Amino acid sequence: MNTIKQFTCFLFILLPSFLFAQDIIKGKVTDENGKALPSVSVGILNTNISNVTNDKGEYSLNNVPEGNYQIVAYFVGYSKETYPIQVKSNTVITQNFTLKENTRELQQVEIIGVENESYNNAYTFSATRTGTMIKDAPLSISTVTKELILDQQAYYLSDVVRNVSGVNQYSLYNDYTVRGYRNQDGQLVNGLKTAFNFWTQPIIGLYERVEVIKGPASALFANTNPGGTINFVTKKPLTVQQNSATVSMGSFNTYKANVDVTGPLTKNEKVLYRLNAGYQKTDGFRDNMGGESFYIAPSVSYIPNDKTRFNIDLVYMQNDTKLDRGKPNYEGSTDLNQTPITLSTSQPGDYLKLNNLYTTFSWNQKITDWLSFNSSYMMFRSTGDLAEHRTNGKYISPSVLEMRYVEREEYENADNITNYFVSKFKTGKVGHTVMVGVDYSSKTYDKNERQARGEADGVPNFDLDNPQYGNSNPNDYIYNPSRNVEMGAGSYTQNHTTGFYIQEQLDYKKFHLLLGIRQEFYKDVRIENGNKVSKDQNALLPRFGLTYELTPTINLYGTYTEGFQPQDYKMNASQNGGPFDPRKSNMWESGAKGEFFDGKLSATASVYMITVNNILVQDPNDVDKLIQRGEEQSKGFELELNGQITPALSISTNYALNNATITASDNPEEVGRQKENAPKHQAGFWTKYDFQQGTLRGLGIGFGGQYVGNRLTTNPELVLDDYLLWDMALYYNIGIFRISANVKNLTNETYYVGGYNYDRVFPGMPRNFTLGLTVKF
Repeated sequence: MNTIKQFTCFLFILLPSFLFAQDIIKGKVTDENGKALPSVSVGILNTNISNVTNDKGEYSLNNVPEGNYQIVAYFVGYSKETYPIQVKSNTVITQNFTLKENTRELQQVEIIGVENESYNNAYTFSATRTGTMIKDAPLSISTVTKELILDQQAYYLSDVVRNVSGVNQYSLYNDYTVRGYRNQDGQLVNGLKTAFNFWTQPIIGLYERVEVIKGPASALFANTNPGGTINFVTKKPLTVQQNSATVSMGSFNTYKANVDVTGPLTKNEKVLYRLNAGYQKTDGFRDNMGGESFYIAPSVSYIPNDKTRFNIDLVYMQNDTKLDRGKPNYEGSTDLNQTPITLSTSQPGDYLKLNNLYTTFSWNQKITDWLSFNSSYMMFRSTGDLAEHRTNGKYISPSVLEMRYVEREEYENADNITNYFVSKFKTGKVGHTVMVGVDYSSKTYDKNERQARGEADGVPNFDLDNPQYGNSNPNDYIYNPSRNVEMGAGSYTQNHTTGFYIQEQLDYKKFHLLLGIRQEFYKDVRIENGNKVSKDQNALLPRFGLTYELTPTINLYGTYTEGFQPQDYKMNASQNGGPFDPRKSNMWESGAKGEFFDGKLSATASVYMITVNNILVQDPNDVDKLIQRGEEQSKGFELELNGQITPALSISTNYALNNATITASDNPEEVGRQKENAPKHQAGFWTKYDFQQGTLRGLGIGFGGQYVGNRLTTNPELVLDDYLLWDMALYYNIGIFRISANVKNLTNETYYVGGYNYDRVFPGMPRNFTLGLTVKF
């Protein structure tokens, strides 16, 4: 990393500040007992003017133009209050709120609709399942809100993770590194396990926010990745009518459209609805790539009374594209610019057709004033149909690669249900939140596949100096029966996991203690030589953490947790070299969390150490096999800031120092080496300034950057250079319309988000733009 880039990397955490304007509307928010409520959102409906209360329950709204408005105050666990208000020039208005506790708004299974308009998210359901303020939770939780997603015009998960410390892409697939550890699956939706296909990234337009729960989360979610767990929170119905639609166009013949409508279906607001739908078509910047995708996501909530709420989500996603295996390069050459970033080995007739369908049912029931019951069920179905030309992992000469052709049908599903009770009570001065529950999940994978390899099977070689497309016919290939895999014949794998867990959150004065333990029963089933083979694995998984309120705005915390992850059922199959022992992990972490500028800006700083055993890596002697590595350790420091400095200035910035190394291996040359695709330094920065007065009122400017340090690939001689990207955006709000223009990679940097070997590295997108128009109706 050169001096300029290193200096710029640390500049990401230095933030500007601006003077506050005069208060126009101010007041205090309390509960029914007169107790001040901090972190309550207060805002003007149908505007971008909002704020949150400080630790004394006080708020202020600045620069509100003259006119008649509806001012609203809302907070998780309380009924929303709305008042009409008239603003006149040069006046200071006082409007106080008294909020009533209401389980209709407190849903431990994340089934609420959120009206927030900020880069800052103050609470989490998934990390504890009890509805906890993030500053009181003794662990790192990173959040990317829908407002930041909108401002950056993000479409895929890869567009989002740049805003999260310690997370970077491993490849162009649904494949990421979190705190140094590869996260290939295990993503959650509303805290429930999914079966997203590995070959493309999830579309994120239908989600309220994206959370990354750092470290092993097995004590709550069973088998999870040791570096962190990615959780998608779906948009839910609101009690107010809100409608918006966006259309956009951009580089590489990219066109997008999406719609988001929500509101009550009945006058008494007992039945609410929401519908999200989106579409994208693009040629992409890579040869023979591109495609189209769409999603539709209806949601309905039924609230018969203040004690009961039901919610049903249905999501369907379809992606018709091609599998991008990355850019091939000359054998043994570390100069990756010898071949263009557009070069791919895909042929015109290749395709990848993916379908995801999932539905979620959630029920929250308040039984008494101190006891509630929560139940959630998700059914997830995923299918894939693939035809691809790809490298066979062999070079005929430094510029000629042997190829293979693959046709594959995949079927994958996940079913999971969780049921738990939450009890809130006090013993003297000690507050208790006790959760007791049981969950069950199962995953199934099956495929039908045939392959032809090399010129002996009729598949032409690929010449980097003279690439040819459309010069062969898959119908003429010779398919070796020994490489064919039929549904259920050596391809079928399934796992079942059942967990019993208990968690206690104790609150005493300035201390918040979290204690949890889970008993896990895991069973893996495979078809080997026509026979079912099963294996049982059990684990007892503890976690504990302590938070101390150092000041009214700063908390200190420490935590310890253990992880357990039986190897992925696809990877565990015998044709891949399996079965393998499960990954076991543990993490120590400590840090500080703060809220500043009256709670509008949140900050988290953490140090951690994660140790993992039994890691799967690619066999260097066989591209189709995996082997197990002894131990790896990740030590690091992270810093994140999200929210507002002033009503006009929003920021999201992060920095991560991560030293992820191999600490034990059968290959002594590996010991002490940096882990693959795990940069030591990375940072992200994004800021937006909205002009709120004068002739520029309605105009907004966004600017940011991303830095990722050097990374090793699976070949230790091939190192991916660090890169620094700059992005910019302009917004203009006029009435019900919003016009936006985003330019990414301003300097047209050539960079690689990840890589495996000389024949497969994954180039990032060159300079590109997006123009968008949003209308609220």
